[in-house]
Amino acid sequence: ANKTNHETMNGSSPKSVLLTFFLLSSIKWLLIPTYRSTDFDVHRNWLAITHNLPIAEWYFDDVNGTTVHTLDYPPLFAFFEAALSNNILTTSLLDSGFLDERCLELLPDANNEPTSDECVRFQRATVIGSDAILFLGAYLSTQSMAMVGEEGCGRAPWFTFLLIVTNPGLIMLDHVHFQYNGMLLGMVLMSIAFMVRGASSSQRIINNHQIWMQNVGQRWELLGAATFAALLAMKHLYLTLAPLYFFYLLRRHCFVVEKRNQNDGIAVRFSWRRLLVLAVVTLVCFLGPFVPFLMQSDPVGQMQQIMKRLFPFGRGLVHDYWAANIWALYLFMSKVATFLLRKAPIPAGIRELMESVIPFPEPQPSLVALCLLVGLWPGGIDMAWKVGRWSLVKPLCNPGKFFVHAVVFCSLSGFMLGYHVHEKAIMTAIIPMTLLATNSRHTARLYIRMCMFGLFGLLPLLFRPEELLFKVVLYIAWMCGAIYGLERIHYDRSGGRRTVLTKVDLFAFATLAVVLVFMEVIHPIAFMPSGKLEFLPLMATSVICAIGLVWCWIESCNLMIFGSVKTAWR
Repeated sequence: ANKTNHETMNGSSPKSVLLTFFLLSSIKWLLIPTYRSTDFDVHRNWLAITHNLPIAEWYFDDVNGTTVHTLDYPPLFAFFEAALSNNILTTSLLDSGFLDERCLELLPDANNEPTSDECVRFQRATVIGSDAILFLGAYLSTQSMAMVGEEGCGRAPWFTFLLIVTNPGLIMLDHVHFQYNGMLLGMVLMSIAFMVRGASSSQRIINNHQIWMQNVGQRWELLGAATFAALLAMKHLYLTLAPLYFFYLLRRHCFVVEKRNQNDGIAVRFSWRRLLVLAVVTLVCFLGPFVPFLMQSDPVGQMQQIMKRLFPFGRGLVHDYWAANIWALYLFMSKVATFLLRKAPIPAGIRELMESVIPFPEPQPSLVALCLLVGLWPGGIDMAWKVGRWSLVKPLCNPGKFFVHAVVFCSLSGFMLGYHVHEKAIMTAIIPMTLLATNSRHTARLYIRMCMFGLFGLLPLLFRPEELLFKVVLYIAWMCGAIYGLERIHYDRSGGRRTVLTKVDLFAFATLAVVLVFMEVIHPIAFMPSGKLEFLPLMATSVICAIGLVWCWIESCNLMIFGSVKTAWR
């Protein structure tokens, strides 16, 4: 344990973290002229809304119906945008003329292009600066994993840190496509770090009915819950993690171990005081950003409008570009069935019967929510409750390791079964999984497979020929570096062989290579000029990646239950 902590402190010291931040920020600055998606216009409009309008109009404004880039993130993110558009530095940039007024004006979608490169640099700089939260979260979480206390956990913290902050998915999404995923995922990592520290610090050691407990562990858990509550107030995408936090903390944090006499053994009682403190902390952090809207003249109308913006079920089950999940496979099978029904020689009576169910009906939001609840049950509810209980009374219990596994599983469940999921949501599982990649060969394989399919599914977002070489080289180079590093860490010295990649993984890489060549070379030459099969490359990418990620989802559940729980007390 001392050796691990020593390696952690010297491997990823604050100085090295700071130097890495400035180095990567310099590289990201070079990406400013690259492609930017409509998300750039979305966030520019949010800056304009929070700069020009009173709070009461933030969630109502649509520039007189001329824009679809309306504010649809929770209030804390709205205040983050307000902080960017209303501060001394931004004001001085406007007053000096460096930043043109049009950059923060309310503009219609038909005429919303920034008039100067300075506006683009300004917005890009806010993303680069917000990555400080990602670096802080990566640093704290890699340090916390060294406290788990099980062989393999927290190994190679500096390598793990670099895998997080250099992840090509975040580079493509945030610094080319334009979003703030790094900041949000940094908050996820910070919350995980606090929860793991809490599990390690307040670990109950049971030996001859003598119980040792540190109150500092409960404070870490409160800090983890507060960070997660603030995260929900920033982005509601992370609601799928709420059951995990609720049941885990309810059973672990709100119960107290008491020592009885030697005949009675261990007793556990519920603590209303702890529940009250936990409820106050989380509700203040989550509901606090809503208070200014509740203070308006029509608080009910404000809340209804916010909920309408946060949950726009009218957008449909899937995004235009299908995220690589269960619903992509469902829609693909529907299209295949429709094609076969149209082409196959089927008797009239059977054809009429099949036409009543083909194409497949689109699941309603209520059914999708039920499927999601079922998908979250193994890790977010059942095992969270059991591990929270077992950690109080079992010797050598290690709930910290389980919690990270459960975050990965629940994030994958949300990605697989959520309503109108975007392809970027896979990063909510990949980044936490990085913390487990160095634990064992099995976790390393799962991590490589998640990155293999999850990051490949992001490549179509950069669709211009100008970014083709960049995205392909970035993907291949980073994957090679990650594989090489994990092979070195998990090298089987007794057998003298590499142990991470299998033949199945090599076949999967070859399949993705074929898809990439078809998507970027064959389809543009053979099909695009005639306008045939326009969406085939996107569909092929979604379906192939969905098959691979479903495989990862099942393996994640297996590792969570059998890998992190049963080995938590050997």
